[in-house]
Amino acid sequence: MKWHTLSSNETLIMKGIAILMIAVHNFMHLFPFPRENEFEFSFERTSSMLHLLWTEPENSIRVLFSFFGHFGVEVFIFLSAYGFTKKYSKHTLIYWAFISDRIAKLFPAFIIAIVIWLALEGFYSYGIFGPFKMLSMHYQEILLKLTLVSNFIPAKALEPIGPWWFIPFIFQFYFIFPFLLKLYDRWRTIGLIALSIFCLVFTDTVGGSIMGVNLYYTIVPYIPVFALGIYLAKQDISITEIKIPASLILLTLLLFIVGNIYSHLWILSNISFIILFLVMMNIVIPRIKGNLHRALIYTGQISMGLFLVNGFLRFPMLRWAIAEDNWLITIVLCLVFLAISYIVAIILIRLERLLIQKLKAYRYKQKHAV
Repeated sequence: MKWHTLSSNETLIMKGIAILMIAVHNFMHLFPFPRENEFEFSFERTSSMLHLLWTEPENSIRVLFSFFGHFGVEVFIFLSAYGFTKKYSKHTLIYWAFISDRIAKLFPAFIIAIVIWLALEGFYSYGIFGPFKMLSMHYQEILLKLTLVSNFIPAKALEPIGPWWFIPFIFQFYFIFPFLLKLYDRWRTIGLIALSIFCLVFTDTVGGSIMGVNLYYTIVPYIPVFALGIYLAKQDISITEIKIPASLILLTLLLFIVGNIYSHLWILSNISFIILFLVMMNIVIPRIKGNLHRALIYTGQISMGLFLVNGFLRFPMLRWAIAEDNWLITIVLCLVFLAISYIVAIILIRLERLLIQKLKAYRYKQKHAV
């Protein structure tokens, strides 16, 4: 097969698929078994996944999403690097303007999501004054998230809402992205490969942790995925045709399989997954038509809203699903959870747009005040 430039619709479909993978994973993985090898490796988890697929085939959807769904994160990592490289190869990148733009794009929605979580969880758990009680209980974790340092503090990365670990994580990428572009401009592909190898070897050498900080909450182990996004975007710009031989695809599949069995090759599971995902999308996306095509594009458009709200909206349905422990009830409750997540995500996005409009109007009024 050949690599081709991703269109905007293809990018949105990939985002739509990725956020559904993540949301369903976040619902399914809190069952007792199986657990995923996301932030640390254990062969027992792989063994548990295989055992459940063999002994409980009716639970295959839950088991597969629980174990593999988190890889949707790699899709967003890749697309972030790919999209920004395409954009800033045509426009001048001014470092602090770039960072402030990312803060302006993400923080209004993030703050609204925090408020919605405090309101819903607070009222549900503690009654009318619950939101204030929730804030008093979790203000430290909220501040750590908003200051983007929680991932560097042991036991705080997944607080107060697990999926929100991604917000400080992606800002780590934003902070170093301009330097990655300069690295490519100076050393080209060899620079990205050298940096990727160094990060992988370093991660494996220290056992994925330094002074109690899990490196998988940082960008270090994911640098190869970022590098691949930058590399492919640069090839698009230079109109360089890339042929992907079948032997490379088979080798990547083998690495992904072995990476879920052998701990020292687990560090390659992220990059091997994204390569396999891109190959699969090259085959699947042209065959997606009609309502499914439109639904996935729309899902991609609201993917940030879905990401921000799915983590705390899962629990009422999830507790019920775990208590019932029935494969059909689990799927039905997961679909209900997704429907509610869509509704709340749409509300969040509309509130964000309204907030941004109000802020722009206020700034305009202040600027032109006599």
